[in-house]
Amino acid sequence: MTSIPVRIGPSRPKDAALALLSLPLLGAVLPFVAFFLVACLGNIPGYDGDGRGWAFLGIGMLAAPVVALAAGLVVAFRSRRSGYRFLPVAAGLAPFALPAVLSSGVLWR
Repeated sequence: MTSIPVRIGPSRPKDAALALLSLPLLGAVLPFVAFFLVACLGNIPGYDGDGRGWAFLGIGMLAAPVVALAAGLVVAFRSRRSGYRFLPVAAGLAPFALPAVLSSGVLWR
């Protein structure tokens, strides 16, 4: 008697829902939080206008995409190993999707 093949792993609706949820979280929320936290470090008591705040803003602008890329890669590799199909693709594209949409001018027409 032959056995019926069974799909082991997450269901497709769960995979698609997580993929759609990961796009704004990894592409917009996480970089904003990283930028905000690093930039807030520059706003410390006793700031006397020596340019330290601008340095932290610059570091925050560099840290945000690095954090987004690193988190996207981690989610993509871990979810691929767990059997997800759509989530690794969405996690890999998330850091690039929002900047591409905003720079293309599609929202401004």
